[in-house]
Amino acid sequence: MNKEITKKILEAAVMAPSGDNVQPWDIRVSDHFTQIDLYNLPDKDNSYYNYQQSASYIAHGAVIENILIAAGYLGCNAEYQLFPDASNDAYVAKITLTPAEMQADPLYPAIFERRTNRFQYKRSEVTKEVLVVLSDSVKKIDTASVSLVNQKDKINQLANELMVNDRIVFERKDIHAFLFDKIRWNKKQIEETKDGMPVGVLGLSFIEKLSFPMMRFWWYVKTANVFGLSRIIGLKCWWNCRNTSLLGMISIQGNDKVAFVQGGRAMQRVWLEATVQGFAMQPIIGLTLLINRLQQNALGDFSMKHTQFVGHAAEKLPKLFGVKKSDTLVMGFRAGNVEKRGFRTMRKNYFK
Repeated sequence: MNKEITKKILEAAVMAPSGDNVQPWDIRVSDHFTQIDLYNLPDKDNSYYNYQQSASYIAHGAVIENILIAAGYLGCNAEYQLFPDASNDAYVAKITLTPAEMQADPLYPAIFERRTNRFQYKRSEVTKEVLVVLSDSVKKIDTASVSLVNQKDKINQLANELMVNDRIVFERKDIHAFLFDKIRWNKKQIEETKDGMPVGVLGLSFIEKLSFPMMRFWWYVKTANVFGLSRIIGLKCWWNCRNTSLLGMISIQGNDKVAFVQGGRAMQRVWLEATVQGFAMQPIIGLTLLINRLQQNALGDFSMKHTQFVGHAAEKLPKLFGVKKSDTLVMGFRAGNVEKRGFRTMRKNYFK
């Protein structure tokens, strides 16, 4: 295989999204550039959300999908095998590259254009054609489904449930600490780490930018919560969801490591297709990961109040989105038109 082609494939691979841009992967290439080995780095994401590495496996699914898309576009056939070593859960995928005909694919340039946009969207009508295209984007993944809601009444109901996670983030010290550990406050931090989230990607208003640095400190947040800080933060998510054109939910059959990897592939395909259609998108994934923990009886250290929040969402979201109870919720999202473009996060170089 051609070294430069493999390099371009890896440049596309690492543009995959991951929780708070932790990039929980190690990518190794064989001497003849014919094999890519993808490994999980468990220490990269020790957040409460990453139960049994589910969040990291979703990120790895997005990496794999980027590789498959880029390989076809650049004239390669990519065959992948998930968890090729049964004794090593960290060895996520073995991907074999062979020469093939180049395939035009509009999703390839979208890999480099895709970004998270947390600003408020402009509500507008979504055409049936776009709904069909987004729904069909996961057809290559047999076990995956995407459910889309653009009816205003249902969007309003969903907003009441989807706001839960943003409130919990500022009511639990451990989740709050992980988030702020991953925020990069200046250009120097961004360039040194090449991971995490620059504060500019958070979609903060002018007033929010003034107070947000103080929210690094748990004592400040704990005090401010007495006056309703966490509720206000939850209400911002509620407002953004209510005023979007489209809410969606990606789900997958099964609940094991393979299912989460395949769910990550589906997530990436939907996100890339939304990018092609000119839509901004924000993932809403913390809540679905908490629901997964609840369903695995792993929310034992949650307060009764927070457990009830997650439990209510676990009951309502499948009904409102029309998802089978037996399926696993991978990621919710909002999509629509927006005046302000989201910022890009940086990536580490895995191929020199």
